[in-house]
Amino acid sequence: MSVIEKVKKVAQSNKDGFTFDLRAERMVVDGIVAAYHATQNSFGFECLPTVVAHAQANAGVVGGWFNTEDARFYFDSVRIFTDLSEAIAFGMSEDQIAIFDLTNLKEIRLK
Repeated sequence: MSVIEKVKKVAQSNKDGFTFDLRAERMVVDGIVAAYHATQNSFGFECLPTVVAHAQANAGVVGGWFNTEDARFYFDSVRIFTDLSEAIAFGMSEDQIAIFDLTNLKEIRLK
C-alpha cells in the first residue's frame, strides 16, 4: 500500500481529525501541531499527493479533519512541537489562524 493510500485510510477512519507520522507510520497523540502555509486550503483526496510530498520533504507529518460546514476533508503538512512558544512562532510565521495542542485537545488561536 502506498503512503498516500495509508493516509487516505487513516483519514477515512478518523474523520474528526488525525495527525499521522509518515516515517513512523503511526498516529501522533501529543505535542502541539502547527501547519505549513504551503499546504493551506488543501481539501479533498485529490490534494493528498501534494500534501504528502510536502510532508515527506519537511517534517514528515500529515494532519487532517473533516469540515462538516462544507463537507470536505482538509489536509495539511504539519510540524509537531513540544514548546508552546516555538509552536506559536512557527504558526505565526506560516500565517496560520490557529495551532492545536494534541496533548490537551485544545485549539490555540493566533489571530
